[in-house]
Amino acid sequence: MEQRNYPDLENKIVLVTGSSKALGAETARAFALEGAKVVVHGRDQQAIDSVVASIAETGAACIGIAANTTSAQALERMRAEIGAHFGEIDVLAAFAGGKGDPLPILDMSEEHWRRVIDMDLNSKFLSAKVFAPAMKARGRGNILLMSSTSGRLVSQASAAYGAAQAACLMFMRHLAQELGPSGVRVNAIAPSIVHNERIDASMPAAMQVKAAESLPLRRIATPKDIAQAALFL
Repeated sequence: MEQRNYPDLENKIVLVTGSSKALGAETARAFALEGAKVVVHGRDQQAIDSVVASIAETGAACIGIAANTTSAQALERMRAEIGAHFGEIDVLAAFAGGKGDPLPILDMSEEHWRRVIDMDLNSKFLSAKVFAPAMKARGRGNILLMSSTSGRLVSQASAAYGAAQAACLMFMRHLAQELGPSGVRVNAIAPSIVHNERIDASMPAAMQVKAAESLPLRRIATPKDIAQAALFL
């Protein structure tokens, strides 16, 4: 067990959506190591079970739930299941999303555009809609939205992904403005390139080195970097 840096997270109930893989999984593990009760979420039950097992080995309280975050009904069912195990959540880390692969606008189908907006923007709105009311009623809570530098700068990611991430950042500001007076803090984490399996599969090593040279630290971020930012916030 690593030394705990945030004792106030002890026994807090934390939901990390999109935590069956990559940086979401690392964030779930990081919260567990701080003594939080963690809910691992994804769509791949096998991947969820793997993360839950790795957390259970530390002795932390953890459950795994498969759900579609683009469905309000599925999110309500997940809230009920979490409530039956732990109670109302204290921290919502809405990390589920993706589909940032490069794709020219004129080659993009309507279906692809709507799918990306649904995954990367609507899922966060619906997650907040379902879980924030209880936080507001209790006068405390914390919401973290996963965004991207693609929401601030034109990048190699598709226009649909960039538009969704820019909207996510503005949604975060509105949510913070509305919930802040009730004691609920809202922030977003907006990294650039984060190392994961998808990058290894799609970006040759030489390209990764070149990408790292354009970054201030001269390295690609790791999932642990994101997890530590989430713990701090």
